[in-house]
Amino acid sequence: MSVSTRPPTLRRDPLNIVDLETRLDQQLQRPRVTNLGTVRQAATAWSQAVWSVAESAGPPTLTASEIEHAFAIARRPVFVFGVHRSGTTLVRDLLDHHPALSVLPAEGTMLTNFAWHLKRLEPDGWLRFLGCEWLRRLANPINQHPYWLLGRSSAEGSPYVEFARALLAWWPLVETRLGPRTTSWPLVAIALAYAHCTTGFRTAHPVERWVEKTPTNERFLARLMAEFPEARLLHVVRHPFAVYASSLQAVRNSGHPSSDESRILRQMRLSYREAASRSARPASDSYLLVRYEDLLEDTAGSVRRMASFLGIQPLPVMMQPTANGIPTPSNSSFDSNKVAGKLNRRPADGVFNALTRRDHERLSAMLADDAEKLGYPLTPLSALRRQLWQIRIHAGWMADRFGTRWVRFFSPRRRP
Repeated sequence: MSVSTRPPTLRRDPLNIVDLETRLDQQLQRPRVTNLGTVRQAATAWSQAVWSVAESAGPPTLTASEIEHAFAIARRPVFVFGVHRSGTTLVRDLLDHHPALSVLPAEGTMLTNFAWHLKRLEPDGWLRFLGCEWLRRLANPINQHPYWLLGRSSAEGSPYVEFARALLAWWPLVETRLGPRTTSWPLVAIALAYAHCTTGFRTAHPVERWVEKTPTNERFLARLMAEFPEARLLHVVRHPFAVYASSLQAVRNSGHPSSDESRILRQMRLSYREAASRSARPASDSYLLVRYEDLLEDTAGSVRRMASFLGIQPLPVMMQPTANGIPTPSNSSFDSNKVAGKLNRRPADGVFNALTRRDHERLSAMLADDAEKLGYPLTPLSALRRQLWQIRIHAGWMADRFGTRWVRFFSPRRRP
């Protein structure tokens, strides 16, 4: 890979990237970050310094063969999606170290999050905004170990500066070629920059696809398939009780308002409805449903199925979850004895018992028909009780989004 300048040394770096990186690392608590505000402040200072050094060094020079190979890959993404807490991270991490795939180790969130932020910025500010955001994601993807997925910076150089330089090189090319017809083109630029710095665009062992996972991307499947006709879609589903129990725990841990419960239920309904609808159609070359329980009970069989769907070899590396080759923690948020790189195949004790009768009824009201089609039977409710629960759940979501004045009639004091 030829470059326009030598990789920048940091021995005389006036922005002290190594020092800023050390300070950030000291704030990254093990096993999980809880001081989010402090970490964000330190990560912002570090990422902006890295970006400034990269801008000073300039982008690498890309060869014609690199560009040709990269854009062949760009047309062939794999989108992993499903409702939050359904197992999308595990699926991504099992795909991570396959030599035919370049897997982004953090959520893409292009359509679910970044698109909104970019609309609030001038276009000439997009590159720096996304570049710094992705630098922070590569250092701290999900607020728990592993951190520093590209390694650590030293006086001799920084892999994060090299990522930023690669993004400076790929961004204008992707914008020119894909920007006019692809709303997700900034994510493609990120994916190519990441591949550039990790797998590279080798000819001996070529990468065939890039992979990203974003929960709730099922809302945008029509757009994604229109923009990427060669894409493959991996839709992950899990027993609604387990998804809801894990989601409620995440809400409590984050300190979010209880009204988030209505949002969670609405997202679950959309995801299970999409899965049930697509499962009723003839088998598709572009869509595969992955049941989380099947993945745990028969990991080898599920891996072979995913590999066949993606047109890759079912290699042993697909049996161990990793992020850029680094073993990742347990796939269970209820597991207090997490072992990195190991699948927790035991059922989470108390997950189902943790839900109340009210929780069961709310889930049944929103999901019963679709969940049963996916192999998750729920106790049905009477038509009237089901309708009343649906009204209350929708009212809770409206209150969270627009204020309580919309839902005074459906006060929590009223019970169906």
